[in-house]
Amino acid sequence: MAALSKALQTLSFTTTTNTNNKMLYLYLCNLSNHPTVPRYCKIYTNNATYSKNVVLLDGGKELLKSVGFEEFASFLEWNNGEDDDGEEGGENRLALVKDAVAALELLKYGKK
Repeated sequence: MAALSKALQTLSFTTTTNTNNKMLYLYLCNLSNHPTVPRYCKIYTNNATYSKNVVLLDGGKELLKSVGFEEFASFLEWNNGEDDDGEEGGENRLALVKDAVAALELLKYGKK
């Protein structure tokens, strides 16, 4: 939760366009609404939309990592928190995603 708070604080103090925040919001909103759909659990980092929006945001990539995205060579993938031994922490990570969506909605409407 501390990493999420720090990333959100960084985002709230950066002066970027609303479009950049909107794309980050859309990534997380889609994941929040469809956490078991594979297309919403993976973000290709060589994608133009990602490169033009999230990469330019101070704290954007950190926000994704703080809610459970893990970085691989050419993509970020959301880990729902399931361990190799079958224990799940997905509810906690999904709650973080939903918290991030709510916070980004506040930023979207200019309420810091």
